[in-house]
Amino acid sequence: MNTDDATVPADQLTKGQWFWHEPAPGLPAWQLQVTSAELLGDSVEIFTTDEERELVSYPRGRMVRLAEVA
Repeated sequence: MNTDDATVPADQLTKGQWFWHEPAPGLPAWQLQVTSAELLGDSVEIFTTDEERELVSYPRGRMVRLAEVA
């Protein structure tokens, strides 16, 4: 992960934002766009525009790298 990129806690992602989904250290990352997010206890479920990764779930405080869309 490039630490120069902007990051936010997962529970602060908002509709329309693009972010890098990094499932685990060392695995490939890809850009996803948020359609909605739902807080569930200590986690956040993020619904995306991606057909294969329509839903991702993170701990609420996990830092998520924002993606720049060209």
